[in-house]
Amino acid sequence: MKILMAQLSFDARRLIMRNAAFQFFALVMPAAFYLLFTKLMVTGGTTAQVALFNRSYMGSMIVYSGTISGLFSIAQILMHDRERGLLRWLQLMPHGVVPYYRSIGIVSLGMNALAVVILGTLAVAVNHVDLAVFQWLGILGIALIGQLPTLLMGVGLSFLNRAETLSVASNLITFPMAIISGLWWPISMLPEWLRMVGKRLPTYYVNDLLVNWSTHGTLKLIDLLGIGLWVCGLLVIVSWKIQRGLKRGNGVVDAS
Repeated sequence: MKILMAQLSFDARRLIMRNAAFQFFALVMPAAFYLLFTKLMVTGGTTAQVALFNRSYMGSMIVYSGTISGLFSIAQILMHDRERGLLRWLQLMPHGVVPYYRSIGIVSLGMNALAVVILGTLAVAVNHVDLAVFQWLGILGIALIGQLPTLLMGVGLSFLNRAETLSVASNLITFPMAIISGLWWPISMLPEWLRMVGKRLPTYYVNDLLVNWSTHGTLKLIDLLGIGLWVCGLLVIVSWKIQRGLKRGNGVVDAS
């Protein structure tokens, strides 16, 4: 536990307190999008429809924040650490690399929890979103659990062997996934074949959970099952890649 706490303190300082870009992309951008779409781009509709949109779009931006954090920030951090030889050094320590990966995961989840606080505060203060305490706690829990698939995707992307390749891959995954899973606008606006794809993505499952929980206080079993399947599948792939890299003895994992 002491080793994990020391690693967590180290990672929190360098990834949050000393990394303005990390905070901007993971926190400020989703908050700005929320204000833009709910206050400037929504026209017409009844009071009930506007209130529903303010709640649902808050959930969408929470998911978007976690996606950016996992597929951009975390992936780049892991790659840079490997390139600087940090993983090689950790491999030589008695505790290995497990506390390191746990610490990065905890920091990422902490950032997502902060995104819930920021977006929730904006939703209440600006759009007068009114939810019960148990609903806010549920939103926090769903956001943390729902970020696991994108966090694992970020770990997987960090195994690419070039920063340029990582940047391209992150963009090609993040923005199309946000669009076709309904984070930026209703998924019903997309062609039927795209809707079929979008409804199988982890971001759709999390967003659907948040919308249903914040509006009706209910959860869909299919969404929970979908998230679970994504986590299990990605965990197998990521674990295999990490073990493969460790067996090489140098902490470097290639993209092959």
